[in-house]
Amino acid sequence: MRYVTVPGVPRPVSRLTLGSMVFPSLEQDQVNAMLDAWVEGGGTMIDTARIYGHGESDRKLGAWLGAGNRERLMVLGKGCHPDVDGSRMTAADLQSDISESLEALQTDHIELYMLHRDDPTVPAAEIVDWLHEQRQAGAIGAFGGSNWAVARVHEANAHAAKRRIAGFAATSNYFGLATANEDFWPGVVVINDAARNWYTETDTVNFAWSSLGRGYFAGKADGPNADANVARVYANEVNAARKARAEELGARRGLTGIQIAGAYAVNQPFPAVALAGAESVAEVQTATAAGDIELSAAEIRWLETGQ
Repeated sequence: MRYVTVPGVPRPVSRLTLGSMVFPSLEQDQVNAMLDAWVEGGGTMIDTARIYGHGESDRKLGAWLGAGNRERLMVLGKGCHPDVDGSRMTAADLQSDISESLEALQTDHIELYMLHRDDPTVPAAEIVDWLHEQRQAGAIGAFGGSNWAVARVHEANAHAAKRRIAGFAATSNYFGLATANEDFWPGVVVINDAARNWYTETDTVNFAWSSLGRGYFAGKADGPNADANVARVYANEVNAARKARAEELGARRGLTGIQIAGAYAVNQPFPAVALAGAESVAEVQTATAAGDIELSAAEIRWLETGQ
């Protein structure tokens, strides 16, 4: 497993970070076995969010952390996701989400905390001040934004620099080998070519969600049992060709196309982490094996263009 440094996070972060969105559908012993396998494979961080399973992901992760495992794994938590009534980007909602996550996770701090969505109507300066207060209180360490556009991150960090406090340490926006036909959910942010240049120039870390196209590279857009949402967002000729090239390159290197697609997300000119979804110990072990894969610039270009 390879690692990256995230400002304000106490230990190196594994280039693959395990996602917990599936935890609510699993039994606790399954979750425990997957988390043990993740740490044994070199994983150092787990991604969760208050909205996952209405807090059930936090609770199941917390049951494992509270059983003497807290020092084995760092937490990437998220909050302030909008609800049916609209935006929840307020200081009170931030406080509530953090407090509830801390209780469910059976811990007193979260190493990296991200706002799950942005609300551009709220000044970034105010949001940074709220996060700074939570950091000063010791509830969170570093912070950042999931689905935050580059311009908003720049606005947040300009305010932080003016106040001489920490700004956004990282983002979590969509980036992967599969191109999207349309947004998977409302309010998401995709890293385009211009944004990719900004990440490279600023050396900003991005935690890429759905870097495997939510199962596209595992065939979830194909056949009679295809996932309709995966097909809606990712089924197109460009992605079909990229999937075929990933499988071809994987076969040449004794790997799977899925592993090659995961490696693509982290073998970029900018520092990147891929959020890896898994539903079993076997899938965790496959994911951790991909954390060591290095791709050359020529291989990256060939996966993208075939040239």
